[in-house]
Amino acid sequence: MLPYTTVQAVGEARLADMHRQAQRDSLVRAARRAQREHSTRHAPRLRAALTRWARRLGPAPGSL
Repeated sequence: MLPYTTVQAVGEARLADMHRQAQRDSLVRAARRAQREHSTRHAPRLRAALTRWARRLGPAPGSL
């Protein structure tokens, strides 16, 4: 059987690892949220620009 101090040390190390994982996951979620907010802010203007560009080119050859 393992001594109490060894079990305690392993438990503390595991707890610290879980805290690091939780912090990393929180940072990843925040980064994804920021990226999503950034991309949706410009989406309407980007769609409008692509539509103008496509209309300027005219209909595709062979289309009705």
